[in-house]
Amino acid sequence: MRSGLSRALMAAVIAVAATLVPAGPASAGIWQLTDGFEPSTNPASRWTFTANGGCGGPVFSGPSSTPRTGSGWASMWAYTKGDWCALGRTIQLTPVSIHPGARCTAGVWTELWGEEASFNLEVIDPDTWTYIALKSITQDWVHGWELQTVSWTAQRSDVVLRFAVGQRDPYWHAAQVDLDDVVVQCAY
Repeated sequence: MRSGLSRALMAAVIAVAATLVPAGPASAGIWQLTDGFEPSTNPASRWTFTANGGCGGPVFSGPSSTPRTGSGWASMWAYTKGDWCALGRTIQLTPVSIHPGARCTAGVWTELWGEEASFNLEVIDPDTWTYIALKSITQDWVHGWELQTVSWTAQRSDVVLRFAVGQRDPYWHAAQVDLDDVVVQCAY
């Protein structure tokens, strides 16, 4: 008799608690920004080019390469040892002001060309100009589009996303990178 009464009382307490305690959201949210450098969207209006030494570009389409998807892509190149050039833009990570600590990932498809080519995928704090996240690669002799990604825990809502190509040694042709299908995604 006592165990039946205990179970009934416990059931009543659980029922009351379930109706009085507000429920939170059942799932996380996803925020995403994409940029395919499509000519109709005027990518030059969003991306800023920086050159240190001899650089070429950026070009956002043309006959020399084939985009991964769509009809646009970005291309830039560095000519001699120590030269580097970069393409960057400030991104507002919309959910971070409400959800600090959101987990974010930036990705870009690359084709890296040149004997001594290097590439950086950079997420930068615009106030201190220090890296929040960085991925560096060198020419791996695999031709074709390769996905490069970097992840970080977002503590601020504005970051600079930048792609840089550099020439590590003197060589007879430039270090070149082709870029397409940029995605920045934050889960909160």
